[in-house]
Amino acid sequence: MDANERRERATQEAAQWWNRLNIDRPGEGAAEVSRQDREQFTEWLRESPLHVAELLRIAHVHDALERFKLWNEIEADAADHQDNVIVLRDAPEEPAGRRSAAGFFRLDSRRPGISVSRAIAAGVCLVAILVAILGAWLALGTRGQLIATDLAERRQVMLDDGSVVQLEPETRLRIKFADHRRSVALERGRALFRVAKDPLRPFWVSADHTSVRAVGTAFGVESGEHGVIVTVAEGKVAVARSQAPESGQTTAPLYLTAGQQVTVRSSGTMQQWRTVDAGRALAWARGQLVFENDTLADVVREFNRYNRTQLSISDSQLAARRVSGVFEATDTETLLAFIRQGGGDISVQQTADGIVIGSSVR
Repeated sequence: MDANERRERATQEAAQWWNRLNIDRPGEGAAEVSRQDREQFTEWLRESPLHVAELLRIAHVHDALERFKLWNEIEADAADHQDNVIVLRDAPEEPAGRRSAAGFFRLDSRRPGISVSRAIAAGVCLVAILVAILGAWLALGTRGQLIATDLAERRQVMLDDGSVVQLEPETRLRIKFADHRRSVALERGRALFRVAKDPLRPFWVSADHTSVRAVGTAFGVESGEHGVIVTVAEGKVAVARSQAPESGQTTAPLYLTAGQQVTVRSSGTMQQWRTVDAGRALAWARGQLVFENDTLADVVREFNRYNRTQLSISDSQLAARRVSGVFEATDTETLLAFIRQGGGDISVQQTADGIVIGSSVR
């Protein structure tokens, strides 16, 4: 879909929302606007600045028509007249005292039209709608578009520039594109970025005061309790510690290429990069979890992010057991079978809250 098609579609949708919400007819069907409609309307506005712009344009057109002084004098049925002729209704002569300063604009309760009370209500409603829209516009412009996933939810999103972002469960990020910069703020979780090449607009990802700069590449960023992990699958990125990506005050950047990874601790220290198997290190993007001498408690915590059925461990010694292996993120049965094969008397109990793993009572 090209730019013209997107604009045409946005115009049609804006007109549909205008009529659906009775924006220009306050008091007519207002009670019929459900909460679901309002929520869907808000989401539609947040999807794109183009949606906001088109709705504002429709509001401007409606306002201009309402202020056209001969609007109520135009006949609705002019089939008997030429196409290029606009016929006005005959209006009775008025006393001079009742004419407006312009000479022909009037509000008269004896004929169809907009009454004073409805005109005021329409104006108030329009102002309220525009304030809300402008508020959404400003919030979108300053904070960026929010994309988030819930527990056990994974998403893949194509951005306006053609870049693709894959979000893992419980991930939250904001997108803000400008003329000379593409910015993404990873607030929590982890995501894989496949960046569309655009040398004139570098692609920046910020997470916990760590900034990653790329032009056209593929890399993963993980933001957790202990810091930020950056893994490069393709191309080259620059990683730096900063107070804020927009401030320009950063440490000397560390350049990573494909197959390299670096961890930036929450304390601010950046470890030396290391060579990794990028496919294995980014296996989570394929729905796989890789563990290397991790505690069972950490394994269970990671599995719980990807599954609705939650696991818990009732035995502290069992929770400290070390685990290495590759698992499908949603295959809890294989994990439980693996734990049983690890030795010891293991009990698995299904409860209303999930599955409890512990030692069998002797």
